[in-house]
Amino acid sequence: MNDLPDGTLAISLFSFLTAASYVVTRAVGVGLFLSRIGTDRLPYALTGAALVVIVMSAVTRMVVRRVSPRIALRFTWTVLALLSGSLAVMIRWSPDSLLWLGVLFVLAEVRGCLNSVYVTTLSNDAFGGWGSKRPFVWVATGATLAGVLIGGVLSVEASSVAGETFLLVAVGLDVLAITVIRWLPRSTVCIDTMSAGDGSHKRTESMRRRYQRVRHYRWALGALMASQVVALTFMGYQWNVVVTKYHAGYEQGIIAYFAAFYAINDAVILLLQITAAGHLLDRLGIGWVLLLYPLALLGVALAMLASPQIAYLFIVVSIGSGLNVVRRSLHDPGLASAYSIMRQDVRRETIVVVRGMVKPFVEAASAILLLWLAPLLSLSNVTLVWILVLTPWLVCAIVVVSIHHTGQPDVVARTHDEHGLGLAAG
Repeated sequence: MNDLPDGTLAISLFSFLTAASYVVTRAVGVGLFLSRIGTDRLPYALTGAALVVIVMSAVTRMVVRRVSPRIALRFTWTVLALLSGSLAVMIRWSPDSLLWLGVLFVLAEVRGCLNSVYVTTLSNDAFGGWGSKRPFVWVATGATLAGVLIGGVLSVEASSVAGETFLLVAVGLDVLAITVIRWLPRSTVCIDTMSAGDGSHKRTESMRRRYQRVRHYRWALGALMASQVVALTFMGYQWNVVVTKYHAGYEQGIIAYFAAFYAINDAVILLLQITAAGHLLDRLGIGWVLLLYPLALLGVALAMLASPQIAYLFIVVSIGSGLNVVRRSLHDPGLASAYSIMRQDVRRETIVVVRGMVKPFVEAASAILLLWLAPLLSLSNVTLVWILVLTPWLVCAIVVVSIHHTGQPDVVARTHDEHGLGLAAG
């Protein structure tokens, strides 16, 4: 990692630790909720979690505007550690409490959202001007490695260690993450000032045109995220249904399939992230990968319509879910780097809104929509739904790519006059 910018190792380690604590909390939260409360209240828990995440994202949006990233990070992960420790005690006292198990379920979703927002923000602040996409890939590698290692430990030890005890492991990981914060690269918000030199009117007109581009860019990023969430929600539902039907409800066969699938998937993702992903993104840019993933899913969707046979659908939908390798190793790091062309404070707010508010809101809406539509749709009709959603996803990806290639689109982007003075339009 000698040829990577300063801060890459620290952010990657922070990503690993925060992802590891999320994996622990998520596994324990979902496992305890389903085993002790059951599946009947799961849709309500998912919807409630999404709504809480939206509120937390609004709070995060205010925080990142007013305090430095290090202060925000220390405060956030201190609170998460205290909540996890408190829940470990409360659940041990009241093991079947809907309140505490529900709070734990929500806490896991909040962790996932905050991880996405803060790690994406840190990466863009540190690597936005570096030019290469490899640092973004290395940061994503930290989360993948956490999934592989922590998931493996949980699968081996889950039968002998109480779920509440694993929450104390999450607390320990949070403490380590707080320790790593001191080594994260510092960043400051750059606020340019208006120059009163000759030609200011022309520059203002240029800034107005840039403003149109940044509005379109932010809308396109938000719409792309929304379309992706809806498509993957319906695809994931269809995948679970097909796998269950293929194994005729045989529990051990279903568990073995998913365990092997995720193990192979994460191993391939990690291999690609370490060896080729960064070089591919640097050589070919983000445009091809933002289009490749939805295009590949569209090909899978069309193949799903070719035959109603469960064995055939099982093979095709497994291939489609296996494209998660492309998403996590190439598409997601590329999409994370797409924010880098905006000015820092605008970029931070955009990340919070898109990843912290749009994403959970659409997840909640998709879950509600799926609850309503699932009993009414056949498997082929479910395929038609995510084909329909893939169309705006591709359109938004094209808009993002076309504006990204123009360079910095922001109305408050830095420009230079003949004297080298920074300009900005308010």
